[in-house]
Amino acid sequence: MAGKKGKTPKKSVGGGKKPEVVQDERLQAIVLTDSFETRFMPLTAVKPRCLLPLANVPLIEYTLEFLAKAGASEVYLVCASHADQVSAYIETSKWNMPWSPFRVSTIMSLESRSVGDAMRDLDNRGVITGDFILVSGDLVTNMEFDKALEFHRKKKAEDKDHIVTMCLSKASQFYRTRCHEPAAFILDKSNNRCLYYQDIPLASSKHKTSLAIDPELLEDVDEFTLRNDLIDCHVDICSPLVPAIFQENFDYQYLRRDFVKGVLTSDLLKKSIYSFITDEYAARVESWQTYDAISQDFIARWCYPMVLNTNLLDDQTYSYESEHIYKEKDVVLAQSCKIGKRTAIGSGSKIGEGTKIQNSVIGRNCYIGENIIIRDSFIWDNTVIGAKSLIEHSLVASGVKIGSNVILNDGCVIGFNVMVDDNMEIPMGTRISETPVRKKATQFSDSASYEDDETAKQDESTKVISPAYELVGTDGVGYVYDSDKAEDDDDASVIDVVTNSLTYKFDDLYLSDDSISSTAGKRKKKRSMSTNSIYTDREGDDYEDDEEDEEDFAVEAIATVERAMENNHDLDTALLELNTLRMSINVSYHEVRSATVVALLRRVYHFIATQTLGAKDAVQKVFSQWGMMFQRQAFDQEEFVDLSNLLLEKVVAQGFEKPEFILFSALTCLYDLDILDEDAVYTWWDQVSQEEKYSQAKTLTAKWIEWLKTADEESSEEESEESESE
Repeated sequence: MAGKKGKTPKKSVGGGKKPEVVQDERLQAIVLTDSFETRFMPLTAVKPRCLLPLANVPLIEYTLEFLAKAGASEVYLVCASHADQVSAYIETSKWNMPWSPFRVSTIMSLESRSVGDAMRDLDNRGVITGDFILVSGDLVTNMEFDKALEFHRKKKAEDKDHIVTMCLSKASQFYRTRCHEPAAFILDKSNNRCLYYQDIPLASSKHKTSLAIDPELLEDVDEFTLRNDLIDCHVDICSPLVPAIFQENFDYQYLRRDFVKGVLTSDLLKKSIYSFITDEYAARVESWQTYDAISQDFIARWCYPMVLNTNLLDDQTYSYESEHIYKEKDVVLAQSCKIGKRTAIGSGSKIGEGTKIQNSVIGRNCYIGENIIIRDSFIWDNTVIGAKSLIEHSLVASGVKIGSNVILNDGCVIGFNVMVDDNMEIPMGTRISETPVRKKATQFSDSASYEDDETAKQDESTKVISPAYELVGTDGVGYVYDSDKAEDDDDASVIDVVTNSLTYKFDDLYLSDDSISSTAGKRKKKRSMSTNSIYTDREGDDYEDDEEDEEDFAVEAIATVERAMENNHDLDTALLELNTLRMSINVSYHEVRSATVVALLRRVYHFIATQTLGAKDAVQKVFSQWGMMFQRQAFDQEEFVDLSNLLLEKVVAQGFEKPEFILFSALTCLYDLDILDEDAVYTWWDQVSQEEKYSQAKTLTAKWIEWLKTADEESSEEESEESESE
């Protein structure tokens, strides 16, 4: 009788060969949908971070797109907070359809409060059958995973103790959000084996940056390299041993500072971890700053071929226009509204007469009234904004209603379904939720819950929170949310203080116009073109005029100078690029000098903040080499006076710890290079600004100018005496 279809009949003779065991070639992926942090509160009290929209696409979609291109065949979503929402979303998504490139499953790990808990839960369930990809649900990347997987398999064949390959992305030294969770990797230069890992403090924390490493870890290593210029996007290729190691070490909570550091320094495990370093775009939305930066990068197409008009969701209909403007179908624009560069608008949204929107994302079914200004902001679905309001670098969540003449200052976060009355102003960095948020979430969880009245009465430890009528108005709905971290005095919470805010923090950021993770060599130049009806569906009305052109020039000119310094171009090449840019946008030499000063001071700030050089050496290094650019940017005394004013203004704006020393050093360096002469210095000083904010910065310069005048007088006296004697 023939055997059943699909099964091999048993052999009656015991002496035959055993069937060959075929290794499981399925590529599994584990997605941690919970961040185990509270950085996106109060929004994550209502919805998990992985379902929050970035450029009108839920974050989880970017991660699953990456895994589909990576060739994953099985994807497990480990869900902790708001697990029901994640599960419901996946069940109705394209990833659960029969034609999905992989089989997706949700794992309800409701008791997990850290990455370590989630890994131990995975080990208990026994779902891991081979090497797997471990990623976070907030990953945005276009990296070619095949190269990383090939690297992992090659190292695994060479090193039997290899258990993890960390995928790290190169970053230029000026990328925008260098502040969040900086870390140092010590790598074997010959094979990129990771020898040591350590978190490093922020420059603003005032802690000294140093690494303490056991010399034994460097034994048998011919040459190693210390890297702190890598973006850790938490894409790891792991062996099945990884969950087991977490199981054996219950104190491991974090993936890097506990697991990686513990494995590398353990005398018992004797396991190795390698680093695959890519040039491709890779970053995590792990803070407000990265949300802001990655949104801008995505709109500006730095994650190509993953761009908004590929329409990652089945019902999206985005089309792409010049100057990085995206619009879905059924968008209604008033004839006199102005849609500026780097803007996306979802379907069903209506923009009123005279409204100006730039560098912002507008969700679906939003009603934006008349004469409104929205800049550098994120407006989610079903939002209503009344006439004559100003939204400046803020986030407005879904279902919000904002009245007329309302001002949202830099860094405001308006939570779901909040209502703000007419004529209200929300202070910088304020976060408002619809109902009070219980502040009893664990330190590892991004989850929290809304506090109802009965629970508040029963729990004496919970503070009674009153509605923020002074901010939202008497008919408004909203409560102020204050981060738990803001109440701590511990210096260790500096990172959380920085990353818990959408507000621009000049002291804590290494500011740049570069992409968050693009290297300078890969960054594409963009030339500003005149705006016409092709961008805004209007005719005969240019947008933002000269002021907009100057802003375009500043962004590109600063990037040009930074690129020249980073790649050590010669002065003539840098000046040629600047001059070409100046003529193409038609701006004055004042804008050229301003951009050059900003770029040079950022370079100085970087050297000081990273403790690469002291303040004096940093200024000397940068200005002695690149200060010569000003010789072909200023041509008369009036322009040299303008250059001196720019130095004073930008030194103060950059936020140096000792601005007086930076200004003095820069001026004396230019003086020694014969770029600034005494007459120009004296003329500038006679008319220098007397504003209070410049007082500290001018103290050393005042003494220097007094010394110059004294030296001049003595020199004049000597010359007169010599002439008399002759």
